[in-house]
Amino acid sequence: MENNSKSFSFDGLLRQNIVLVSGLVTAPIIVACTTMKRALVLVISFFLISYVSMLICRVIPRKIAYTFRILFLVIAAAGLYIPTVLLLQKLFPAETSSVMLYIELMTVNLLLLAKTESRFYLIPYGKMAAEALVYIAGYALAAFAVGFIREILAYGTLFDFKLFGAVLPAARSPFFGFVLVGLLAAACRAFISSRKER
Repeated sequence: MENNSKSFSFDGLLRQNIVLVSGLVTAPIIVACTTMKRALVLVISFFLISYVSMLICRVIPRKIAYTFRILFLVIAAAGLYIPTVLLLQKLFPAETSSVMLYIELMTVNLLLLAKTESRFYLIPYGKMAAEALVYIAGYALAAFAVGFIREILAYGTLFDFKLFGAVLPAARSPFFGFVLVGLLAAACRAFISSRKER
């Protein structure tokens, strides 16, 4: 984009949504987002690990070798992993245990490796911090959409509040998650295309 340094971008919410358009960080959502609580745990961990790591590592000078910058990014994310897990285990013990593998994977997620190098180094720090929040919001949008649909269908609940009987128990399977993310990605792209045509 030519105007990176001039105008604020909301692209991370839909047009460059890291899950539904870019296809990054999809495994946690496909496999683990079977309820709204699980989605919430993933969103909180994604925010605390990825966003704070980006804020810390953005101050590393670009003249330092790429390999060392990436190494520092992963070390910062790994350091943030411990307090994040301790907090989540206090707030949501059952859900945190069930998605622990995907919280661990947050320390090397592709948003950190791709966006910090390709985009966030090219814009001022304050703008980077705000735009990175938009990408986090885009991740949250995808996670909550998937968690909402799957919890309603698979359990007939919403945030563990019973609404009705389970409609489609298979909705909790990774295969259903994969299909659902694909359908939501198609809907997202169709919406973006319709906006462009206007």
